[in-house]
Amino acid sequence: LSVGESQTFNSVTAYYSDLSSENVSLTACNYSSSNPDYATVSNSGTVTAVSDGSSTITISYTEGGTTKTTSAEITVGTLTQNEVVYRALCVGVGDYINYGSDNDLYAPPYDVDRIGQILQQCQFGTSNTTFSNINYLKNWQATKSNILQSISSTFSGTDSNDISYFYFSGHGSRVGNTSYICPTDITSFADSAISVNELEAALSAISGIKIVFLDSCYSGGFIGKSMDETIISKEKLKSFNDEVINVFSQTQSKGLLITNQYKVLTSCHYYQECWEIQPEEGDPFGVFTMALCEGCGYSDNYPADTNMDTKVSLQEAYLYIKDWVFSYRISQDVQVYPNNSSFTIVEY
Repeated sequence: LSVGESQTFNSVTAYYSDLSSENVSLTACNYSSSNPDYATVSNSGTVTAVSDGSSTITISYTEGGTTKTTSAEITVGTLTQNEVVYRALCVGVGDYINYGSDNDLYAPPYDVDRIGQILQQCQFGTSNTTFSNINYLKNWQATKSNILQSISSTFSGTDSNDISYFYFSGHGSRVGNTSYICPTDITSFADSAISVNELEAALSAISGIKIVFLDSCYSGGFIGKSMDETIISKEKLKSFNDEVINVFSQTQSKGLLITNQYKVLTSCHYYQECWEIQPEEGDPFGVFTMALCEGCGYSDNYPADTNMDTKVSLQEAYLYIKDWVFSYRISQDVQVYPNNSSFTIVEY
């Protein structure tokens, strides 16, 4: 926008768990501006440019006690494009404080290291940009509060140009129709886990593109299947299923809102088990994570880069992992969002 110019959002759309959608009245939403000195927003969704600079307009809508948010980046005047900043938070939980060792997982802490190695090797663009910071939480470090606080602190200061990576490996649970990832301090109470709504809210607060890798325990609640009891996986790695795609894709923009923020790889369907393997020699590994890492430089080559352009796209990674997992004769089907995406997730 130019100084003094005003523009109103075209529409706001609510997406529901039954996959239906509905246009929401602009006046039913709440709006805020991160920098009112540069751009203001009215109660009816009209943005007015004040002075040269940039501001994030946050739009929220509440229905039935649930609040969802999205955002739009507003640039006033002509600004020099900021450099892309890459950040990552990698979480692996194998040791659960309140459960016996029979319920622990072996692979997640090692898989965090593997993912970290892949990201540390990345060099993006003609300037060979590396990650500005890669933070890790393992086992007892990965409490619920630490995970949520680390999402906020790791990605503090992001703007619309930045790219942020979130990786989680560990158990999952489901209560009713709500899915959860399990921090190390999970108890028998659902609110001790991180619900998909809490995770989405935390990630949606980050500006720019979010790359999400989930090698997580079974959580069929993403498809709204009725269940009365809590199920917590105690034996094998299982995935957030392909319905996580529905959750993340619901933040897609309409009209003047931001474009799709998420690039997602998950380890399997909601009805499938995900596996970790303990080889006779070497460290244990999650099948999904090892496939991702092997395709993206873990063994000093990049077989997922099928067109050999020194970049691994989301689609290339998906296809490589799919074939790699199949080679183990494991019924575990990796899921991807969006399909056929050429977005680069690893570059060397």
